[in-house]
Amino acid sequence: MPEVQLLGKTEIWLHGIHLDNADLEEIARAAARTLSLPEDKVFTTDVREDHIVLDVLVPRVDFEAVAGKQPEILEALGKIPGVSIDENAEIHSEGVLGIIGTTRDQAASAVSEAKRMEEQIRKYASGRVAVVATGAELVEGNVKDTNFEAANEILGAAGFEVVFGGAVGDSEKEIAGLVSRLSGDGFGLIITTGGVGAEDKDRTLEALQILDPGLTTAVLAHYKIGQGRHVKDSVRIGVATLGWTTVISLPGPTHEVRLALPVIIEKIKEGTTPAKLVEAIAVPLRATLPHHH
Repeated sequence: MPEVQLLGKTEIWLHGIHLDNADLEEIARAAARTLSLPEDKVFTTDVREDHIVLDVLVPRVDFEAVAGKQPEILEALGKIPGVSIDENAEIHSEGVLGIIGTTRDQAASAVSEAKRMEEQIRKYASGRVAVVATGAELVEGNVKDTNFEAANEILGAAGFEVVFGGAVGDSEKEIAGLVSRLSGDGFGLIITTGGVGAEDKDRTLEALQILDPGLTTAVLAHYKIGQGRHVKDSVRIGVATLGWTTVISLPGPTHEVRLALPVIIEKIKEGTTPAKLVEAIAVPLRATLPHHH
């Protein structure tokens, strides 16, 4: 079945687990393997006398891959040196991941219910937009961000619920982390502003490529590497796909954001492909930038 959003509920609590000089990283890796998740996306975040807490750093999971996996996880953890499992050990989560602790029969019923909920959540999320501002100058408050106001005005008038997703510095990991969390919080559209230029501090597209290796981009202008502060040969915008969340990276200037937003509204409602979407957005933006070859 399609992957389902975790909607921010990413913790897994393992009760009845006791540790004696056990390798926490191996515990996380064993759980990740059992749940068919990347090993570098599951971490042990808390250890108590009779339970431990794992955190899953992905916004969505394959429901059938995690449903009813409690016995397999406990068995895998019990084979790790320094880990002992009580007879009544159990696993729970407050969100979708709670399906791990169900029986096989319960899991089958839950999968059917999840499919129904998936469609409801998808419909709900399709009307929600998060706007993310990138750049150290915005985080430090040196520059006023006017892009959210523009997005709220234009997208709000088109019927979207628009939320400020936060400001983040020029760090690939920070940008990727914030976008990933917002995707998990049920936003069908995330718009980032800034960080798409040719300077070394412009890292938004690199951040999105961490989340979506198939990131689709369009060139707005070409530059010669080494000219001024340019370390990249072009200014590009991009469209990433995270499950059913579309992430669009736009330039920072508000007049360019205002040019792009009507196109985004039109193409999103048409359900166009990422390649066609990013090219359509690029058309009005190219006229605003000098083209150096």
